[in-house]
Amino acid sequence: MSTDSFSKDGIHLERETLSGVFTIYMDRKENRFNPSLVKDVGQALKVVEEADHPKALIITGEGKFFSNGLDINWMGKFPEKTPSMIEGVWKLLGRILIMDCRTVAAINGHAFGAGLFMALACDYRIMRTKRGFVNFPEVNLGMRLAKGFSELAKAKCTITTLREGVLTAKRYGSTDAIAAGLVDEECPLEELQMSAEIMAKGGLAENLRLANFNPGTFSQIKIELYTDAYRALTMGTAASPSHSRL
Repeated sequence: MSTDSFSKDGIHLERETLSGVFTIYMDRKENRFNPSLVKDVGQALKVVEEADHPKALIITGEGKFFSNGLDINWMGKFPEKTPSMIEGVWKLLGRILIMDCRTVAAINGHAFGAGLFMALACDYRIMRTKRGFVNFPEVNLGMRLAKGFSELAKAKCTITTLREGVLTAKRYGSTDAIAAGLVDEECPLEELQMSAEIMAKGGLAENLRLANFNPGTFSQIKIELYTDAYRALTMGTAASPSHSRL
């Protein structure tokens, strides 16, 4: 049994009553990142952050896309607002990166650019088979890989995958994505939510068989594991030069 916790304009949050597993569903067609999506996903995330344990979080999309990345059309209309919007995306990903519970990206379709980075910010990733790709498109778009995104990529990917994925804009199907270490598991679309819930439930304190699970410490450990990425996502600016260090 699940209950609705937040719903606004295609961003929908549900909680499975017995286990405490939350799912954020993004249903805005391509789920591109713009101020509206950042705000509404952020509000759903706040509900999860403030909820009592046991809990875990799944993030998924609906339809063809998990997320098609940054909203290029919005950026073209509002170039003066684009840097602050990108920094808002980074801060959202920084919150996901260090959540005090297990997080799982259930990749239902294409995850390009910022969509892939949202998945990488999660602890685990499971991807549908047969349709959909994950991809770093920046070099193909003539765009730089700005600080927050680049540090997150380095925190979660091997040097071989960075070289292949970032420098060639390779598109990875689910099997290739597993081989590259970008995702952990694959399954048919009809099994995606169930498989993601199994993965998420495995991270609940009682299932981890930990003697003394502490949510605050769990979050701190993630900061320690991903320090450079966390600092770049929460303190970096879109105007930071490529050689900068925080």
